[in-house]
Amino acid sequence: MNMSCVVPARNEEGHLDQVISQILTIECITDIIIVEGGSHDNTYLEAKKIALINPNRIKVIKQIGKGKFNAVLSGAERASEDFLLVWDADGTVPIDSTIKVIENTLLAGNISMGNRLSGSIEPGAMQFLNLIGNWFFAVIWSPVLKGKSLDLLCGTKIIPSKIFSAIPKWLINIDPYGDFALIATARAQGLTIESVPVDYLKRQYGSTNIRRWSGGFRLLVTTFSIYIWLFFHSVIKK
Repeated sequence: MNMSCVVPARNEEGHLDQVISQILTIECITDIIIVEGGSHDNTYLEAKKIALINPNRIKVIKQIGKGKFNAVLSGAERASEDFLLVWDADGTVPIDSTIKVIENTLLAGNISMGNRLSGSIEPGAMQFLNLIGNWFFAVIWSPVLKGKSLDLLCGTKIIPSKIFSAIPKWLINIDPYGDFALIATARAQGLTIESVPVDYLKRQYGSTNIRRWSGGFRLLVTTFSIYIWLFFHSVIKK
């Protein structure tokens, strides 16, 4: 099985070369789509320079919309394989952990998601309130995931490419990061989601693009809306 890889990159000039070099070592990844948008540094120029190394395998696109989810969707439109790996450009999930996620999908053919809550978190990699928030959403989403507690907001995940085009437009509009929309759509289609422990490292360049408080509130609204949608979806199926 081969897969495509989308790398959303905003203000990641200092990480990008190392991340892409790691991705290029994984043979089952046939194409790499770097999506840059809204950077204040030279991320786009760095991406174009990197693509010259292997133009047949690396594509660079300029994001038209805003936000990470829009970047991932833009990359998914250009993916050539049936499975798509999302690989964050911040370098916080090490390559050996990402390979475990890849191997899980290659073995079982299921959706695979990295789980930082079950791995080793380097001191300073995740703020305490972020850790609490990740556990909070893991717990309130467990009924949707048949009792599983997943790290829903981990950027490292492998999803069937067809899922991206199946997400309802209203859900795309309200989910700030896209993780919940992808998982909810996969569950609505009855797909199995597997959790794979991954380690989590401190950033070595720049700062996070996440807005913790406003983003957290929007995630609550998204969760509530998804519960209602999945309820009516199950009723209609019956």
